[in-house]
Amino acid sequence: MASHDTPMMRQYLEVKAENPEALLLMRMGDFYEAFLEDAKTLARVGGVALTSRNKDDPDPLPMAGIPHHQLQTYLPRLLAGGLKVAVMDQLEDPAQAKGLVKRGLTRLITPGTLIDEDTLPVGAPNHLVALTGLDGEVGIAALDVSTGRFTVELAADAAQLALALARLQPAELVLPEALRAAAESALPALCAPLTPPPLATLAAFAWKPADARRHLGERLRVASLDGFGIGPTDDLLASAAAAALRYAEGALRLKDGDAARGLGHVRSISRLHHGGHLVLDAVCRRNLDLVRNARDGSRAGTLLAAIDRTRSAPGTRLLAEWLARPLAVPDAIAARHDAVAHLAADDRARGEVRSALSEVYDLERLLARLATARANARDLVHLAGSLAAAGVVRAALGGGLPALLAEAAARLDAEPELAAEVRRVLVDDPPLAIGEGGLVRDGVDPALDELRGIRRDASAWLADYQAREAAACGLPKLKVGYNSVFGYYIELSRAHADKVPAHFVRKQTLVGVERYITPELKEYEDKALGAEDRIRARELELFAALRARAEAGIPALQAAAAALALVDVVAGLAEIARSAGWCRPLVDGSTALELADARHPVVEEVIGRGRFVANDCRLDAEAPAGAARLAMITGPNMAGKSTYIRQVAVAVILAQAGSFVPARSARIGVVDRVFTRVGAGDELARGQSTFMVEMAETAAILHHATRRSLVVLDEVGRGTSTFDGVSLAWAITEHLHDRIGCRALFATHYHELTDLAADRPGIGNLTVTVAEQDDEAVFLHRIEPGSATKSYGIHVARLAGVPAPVIRRAREVLATLEQLNVSLAEREGHGLPPAAPAPAPRQTQPVQLTLFQAAESATLQRLKSLDLDDCTPRRAFELLGELQRAARAE
Repeated sequence: MASHDTPMMRQYLEVKAENPEALLLMRMGDFYEAFLEDAKTLARVGGVALTSRNKDDPDPLPMAGIPHHQLQTYLPRLLAGGLKVAVMDQLEDPAQAKGLVKRGLTRLITPGTLIDEDTLPVGAPNHLVALTGLDGEVGIAALDVSTGRFTVELAADAAQLALALARLQPAELVLPEALRAAAESALPALCAPLTPPPLATLAAFAWKPADARRHLGERLRVASLDGFGIGPTDDLLASAAAAALRYAEGALRLKDGDAARGLGHVRSISRLHHGGHLVLDAVCRRNLDLVRNARDGSRAGTLLAAIDRTRSAPGTRLLAEWLARPLAVPDAIAARHDAVAHLAADDRARGEVRSALSEVYDLERLLARLATARANARDLVHLAGSLAAAGVVRAALGGGLPALLAEAAARLDAEPELAAEVRRVLVDDPPLAIGEGGLVRDGVDPALDELRGIRRDASAWLADYQAREAAACGLPKLKVGYNSVFGYYIELSRAHADKVPAHFVRKQTLVGVERYITPELKEYEDKALGAEDRIRARELELFAALRARAEAGIPALQAAAAALALVDVVAGLAEIARSAGWCRPLVDGSTALELADARHPVVEEVIGRGRFVANDCRLDAEAPAGAARLAMITGPNMAGKSTYIRQVAVAVILAQAGSFVPARSARIGVVDRVFTRVGAGDELARGQSTFMVEMAETAAILHHATRRSLVVLDEVGRGTSTFDGVSLAWAITEHLHDRIGCRALFATHYHELTDLAADRPGIGNLTVTVAEQDDEAVFLHRIEPGSATKSYGIHVARLAGVPAPVIRRAREVLATLEQLNVSLAEREGHGLPPAAPAPAPRQTQPVQLTLFQAAESATLQRLKSLDLDDCTPRRAFELLGELQRAARAE
């Protein structure tokens, strides 16, 4: 028989045929094994050894395996490699199986349906997102199977869909099969600058609105979806929600009969609306490093990492959600500020609350495991401990609470009887595997105690029984023994055969001896030989009853988990507000943006508090006297312009998320969107150069910004020629000021742009102060009114380690350019025509070459006509010499 034509391989291949897209792992003894091409994939992606069965066979069978207890260790690696993993388990005890052990598929593990803590990011959600209707209006459903959070929303167009994807950052996307090709084409642009998530599809029937509504009604136990905000005409939302739920049920291998129980933690759907929240697109999230950094996608160096003082994983996830979707309604923002202010003002209560929160486990994900029958005894012990901690939190909060904390506190007294019962029944540190025994305390169950007594006291009982029978029968030589074939027995020599009592029943005859059994010994034998198995079975019965009791309380437990997360976020924000000296911002309906002594929390954390140079900002879209709507910021490289404009955007996001802000005082007229255009990077995979990416991001700002938006621009127009770049930057500034009228910060090295403030009162010039001495420059990082005259790029290049000969040559070229500009400035200052003789030299401060001269000399006209894109560096320097000589001769 061929090596892959065996009953065991037929089991494997039958399941593989049903799941061709997944890597199939089959439990064999202590290993999960993969065969054929899956074995090669497992070896390559998982980093395990590739071997084979029947190596002498002309067609050996490739195989690779991982220890069964290390499955959770390998899963993240396999999923990161773009794989789905199908797990095939033994469905019966091998010791009791007759012939081939029965096996079957127990779970299909995909990136969007993870539920085990070991394979999930601790502080981030794990969204399975279903989309339908890519052309035009789109229905979006986001299900986090690990917590039960389920939301739906409509995107009116591709732009709104891109915003939703940027916020949700799906682990996996589910679409109708008919949309796969269109999605594969559209998603790179929709998800940019991030990589599109893995795609999965469902057949057309799964998306039919009528079937979708029926499926959701059955699973969520409701007659109508209206209570979830899904009305009779919201077919796209119903279809997307049902598809997400069906896909998760399929991955968890839940049939129609037990699917509702299996996803019992999915109890409701929340409909999200786009109004009432500050909109942040993917570019803004990346540029400001809100919850994931732009380098490797981790949270290191992010705003979230800098301000996170939460004590629990659900708290961290909720804080990330607040940052990713800040509010835009002043009253709702003020409610969060009230809660933070309450705990910031009470050091004792805050300390007690945070201390108790340290004892809270990840209740949201624990309840998901409970609802899907994956919770073990240790989970229940952690549940009880968390509920006890919730009671301490409630007591520490006390009375007189602001509305947000009062609502949370009311949900913290959940299931105290359950917590007490868990502590009564289960040991403090039960084993992870519920089948190992040792879960239940002594004294809880009389039957269990008796079985344990039998196991513990077997030797003593047998000795006592032997002594009793010997005395009763007058046979001191009577012996009680045991062997694995015949069990317990009483042994007597044949010389005493005439003295054997009537209740002795012959069991075995040996040379010179007879072996007997009695009813009492038989009864003990039945107890003793099955005691271990019955102990485990009884413990499992008690555990199952306790788990069912906990499962019945999931709704109240979820409410308590959500309340604990909210208190954790508020307490964490209060802690950083108190310890770092942050202020409560006033967020109102004005168009002002006023910050006094503002700081960047991430940079301050890196360099240390007290070393960061704080700065003010005053903008107003109405541009009243003394305030500009657009600030033009010039100054040296590395002096702090980029940090300054980012810290203003960060302050707005923090304030509208509900946090205090790193400033002495703050007033922020509510902002509807924050736009950022910073840095330089290309998208070669999408055929976009650095400048194309820059212009695409700028175009998005100009198309979508409103009067209530905040726009942050850093070096627009630097990716092309100087003339093109400054012209674009000039026109963009005019458009932002004249047509959109939003609050904006524009950091630039195009000093010509500062001229815009001359005839536009709504534009103000700011600069970074520099102290110069002996050809050295010290950047003071202080933002003050005014404009810069040079950028100190050569100074920064020297600090960066550019070779000295290059620095010297750069200074020579710079001197030539500055002298040329001095000559032009002198001529215009004297009002001389192009042919007039040059006046005597006079001292003047060098300025950048400017494009906006009142009169043009022949030299300037020649300069403007040059094709710089078709000019080598050597030729450029020669031209500079010619132009200098021509300018001196004019």
